Amino acid sequence: SEVCAWICLFLQERKAVEVNGVELPEMSVALLEVCCASDKLGAMFEVSFDRTLSRMMLDWCERKDIKRIAHCLDPHMLGIFVKTVLRVVSYLDVTREVLLGLGEFELFNRLDHHTDLLLGGLVTNESLYLRLEGD
Repeated sequence: SEVCAWICLFLQERKAVEVNGVELPEMSVALLEVCCASDKLGAMFEVSFDRTLSRMMLDWCERKDIKRIAHCLDPHMLGIFVKTVLRVVSYLDVTREVLLGLGEFELFNRLDHHTDLLLGGLVTNESLYLRLEGD
């Protein structure tokens, strides 16, 4: 989940995300260190990274609750989160190929079933017809 969250730092959709009263998970010390290193590299190119989308990805990986994610976003923005998950899946596919080519079989195996783990619960009848509280 932390690799997925870190990848989200670099996606352009990160600035479009708004969080409205939902407490997102905090990043681990290790992930914070990696993000700080990424911030330093970004500063060299005058690029800043928003961590909100990364924290949303952590929440998704931990809870798989599309309704919770929907409450974090304006309704018209939910598609951006779905697109983000699909992009992360794509990046992990490429990463697995590189790891296989490098002979890093342990890391390759750790990313096994990443598609099912990230997409599970994302595209279901329940997620397509969200019933938000108060409706």
